[in-house]
Amino acid sequence: MKAIDVHHHYVPQQLIEETKRHGKALGVEVSEVNGSYALSFDGSKPHRLQPPIFELDKRLEIMDQGQVAMATLEANTNSLGYRLNGEHGEGWSNLYNDCVNELAKARPDRFIGMATVPLQDAKRAAKVLEHAIVNLKFRGAFIGTNVNGQYYNVKDFDPFWAKAQELDILIVMHPEHIAGAERMTEFGLNAVCGNPADSTLSLGYMLFSGLFDRFPDLKICALHGGGFLPYQLGRFDKQFITGKKVRPAQSAKTPSAYLKNLYFDTLVYDIDTLEYLQAKVGADKLVLGTDYPYNLGDWMGVEKVQALQCSDAEKDAMLEGNARRLLKL
Repeated sequence: MKAIDVHHHYVPQQLIEETKRHGKALGVEVSEVNGSYALSFDGSKPHRLQPPIFELDKRLEIMDQGQVAMATLEANTNSLGYRLNGEHGEGWSNLYNDCVNELAKARPDRFIGMATVPLQDAKRAAKVLEHAIVNLKFRGAFIGTNVNGQYYNVKDFDPFWAKAQELDILIVMHPEHIAGAERMTEFGLNAVCGNPADSTLSLGYMLFSGLFDRFPDLKICALHGGGFLPYQLGRFDKQFITGKKVRPAQSAKTPSAYLKNLYFDTLVYDIDTLEYLQAKVGADKLVLGTDYPYNLGDWMGVEKVQALQCSDAEKDAMLEGNARRLLKL
């Protein structure tokens, strides 16, 4: 058992207790809903947290069943607190990280801290990131695909990107506040269609806006297999070429030229789809992702990688080696 899961969600029970005591001063409220807890930011509609996201013993049991040795501790995206003002967001992110750090310190053999940052204020986000990486010894950061509907095609976020590049850390990006969610209310299509679509949209803004020209060493891991990007990369490149006169990109190169900055998790469910992804981007670009503890997760993702028609060295890279390199384990 050696695999490292880079798509793994956790909310500390301690965070709930601290929020009950001090949350109102940060604009955060906790309530009890249907046997679990819900968080509200700056008066927003409460978002219920699924009970398994707090559990530890069951988590370890499922990790063992799935041959997962270690997992990153990433927030629930609805608990990132982007609706808060910058000051409150900084306080909330630091509180979140301190609570996550308790488990990361207690079980360094199984869990890896990933920083939550207040991206609604990029300078504060850079400050929180540096504290988490330097002082808490976290190994990367976890962000949403947009911040209150603003994607990453503007330079407002540059202080954060600059700090992430300086610290040479991996940024794991997860769908949040997805575009068009109001049209996907039935059948769970907001998760099925909306999540990968919002990752694709966010990556598109990054690729066309010149982000990776300004920060050539930035490392972004897009979850759910990178949304639809790897499977429509030719269309992105075609738009770069044909749109020069009508909708010119701000980037210097075609989108495919920036694959060097992108990494993807393996959460695509089907072995043949994973075969395509591995062939398209390379085994050195893939890391294991389970999406624990959500219903659309795949706890047996290790078996999918093991079933691929590639070398043992490539399988080891996808299961462990790439994550160890990117997270500096």
